[in-house]
Amino acid sequence: MSYVQLIYNPNSGQKLFYVHIDTFLANFQEKGIEVRVHRTSTEDNFEKILNKNILKDCVALIIAGGDGTVNSVVNVMMQQNIDMPLGVIPAGTANDFAKHLGMPTDITKSIEMLSKMQISQVDVGKVNNRYFVNVCCGGLFTNISQNIDVELKNTIGKLAYYIKGVQQLPGFKKLRFKIQHDQGVIDDFFYLFLVLNGSSAGGFSKLGQNADISDGLMDFVGIKACPLADMPGLFGKILIGEHLKDKNIISFQSKHISIKCLEGVEGFEESDIDGEAGPHFPLDIEVLHKRLNVIM
Repeated sequence: MSYVQLIYNPNSGQKLFYVHIDTFLANFQEKGIEVRVHRTSTEDNFEKILNKNILKDCVALIIAGGDGTVNSVVNVMMQQNIDMPLGVIPAGTANDFAKHLGMPTDITKSIEMLSKMQISQVDVGKVNNRYFVNVCCGGLFTNISQNIDVELKNTIGKLAYYIKGVQQLPGFKKLRFKIQHDQGVIDDFFYLFLVLNGSSAGGFSKLGQNADISDGLMDFVGIKACPLADMPGLFGKILIGEHLKDKNIISFQSKHISIKCLEGVEGFEESDIDGEAGPHFPLDIEVLHKRLNVIM
């Protein structure tokens, strides 16, 4: 009998997804689809859970959790060439990937939409030997989600990211990046950069105004090293989506992007992918066009 595999993270967001499990079961069983449930833990090895032989009759994987849980599952799916639809319930903090897929923030409505099993294809980013669905970034602020206190994040949500970011301001320093892309080479000093698959990252919903998760392109947004007096105005523009024309922003779209850190790498050797620790520099980034089937 066909079934969907639900994987939920009990520690994501407000830690309340468990109250929706019966709703999930009812929606899918009414359509004649069996549900199997796996409750994740910090010790989980998704390679054991996501096995082709175990998933023989599985028609979809559905994750209730944050972008980090989604990233872990997608990496195993790509590495093991598991080709089945992926659904995401926005049960985390930022839920950027769920937003890309058009999932309502109301979990009950999200479950109802997922049960309709409307399938589409989206791009996946690959950096060195790792995969990402939202963003690969480097420089200042980019390790916030890795180092933030989980209880603080679960208690006050995205505000925790902003608080942690303010704490990093005294350590501002510029980093020199050499960036090669399909249209040329950039050698300049930056505070941070983001390579976006969709339009949002870290809860900032308008970072990639021109981004499309299925266009076969990655969107680069880099904040150049600039006077600190310019930063408040620039972040104000980022919040309302008017930053891409700012003199301190470099942006472009490309299928391939390579990034080397030439100066200032000490303390920033590691990149970030979807809020998780990513590869060290140099980075070789490419887009895998419509590689992932998703429930929209």
